[in-house]
Amino acid sequence: MVEFFADRAYDEAKIRQDCPFLVQDVMFNSLLSKAESDLAQIARILGEDPSPHDERAKKTSSAVEEKLWDEDRGTYLDYDLVGAEPIPVYFGPSLAGPLYAGIVAQDRAQRVVATLENDGFGLADESVTPIPSYDLHGYGFSEERYWRGPVWININWFLMRGLKAYGYQDLAKRLRSTIIDLCGDEGFHEYFDPVTGGGLGSNLFSWSAALLLDVLLGDGE
Repeated sequence: MVEFFADRAYDEAKIRQDCPFLVQDVMFNSLLSKAESDLAQIARILGEDPSPHDERAKKTSSAVEEKLWDEDRGTYLDYDLVGAEPIPVYFGPSLAGPLYAGIVAQDRAQRVVATLENDGFGLADESVTPIPSYDLHGYGFSEERYWRGPVWININWFLMRGLKAYGYQDLAKRLRSTIIDLCGDEGFHEYFDPVTGGGLGSNLFSWSAALLLDVLLGDGE
């Protein structure tokens, strides 16, 4: 992939023409929708026109709901633009993003939470450090490999806020406690083992520390 990009001088227009890896990502698009909604709110406060941001937020959230929701599985799936098909992998960020962005209808939120509570993500299982970034029973699961299973503080933070907004207070509190306990016990690691809770990756990782501060200085959410 690095050679592919370098050969095209990192020109995004050229890369998109024949790149073998083009994915519409649930988390990225959920955060894009949320960012546009936030910009609309800022525009209102400043007395500016919020409608361009509102329109982009609505367009993006509608696309997520219409294209990336899998009714049979009860989850959101990233989409492979090259293969023109969903990527059939249960992925923690894909569950957290739409809840955080507030774009999920309540009935779908219930199904997403049910997926989070099953033994693949263990949000209701005290023996699992929530939430694994990848289904514990998935074919590519690994406790240590990047985004193949480890717990990330930022994903827990997004999910904590999303669950609270949808009324799942107890589950949100569990994630809040998990963020505090992981940082307190293991330090500000980049990510953590979902089975043992052990710290992995870089230490003194700034966003882990920053999000812990946000949790501790918040209103108990």
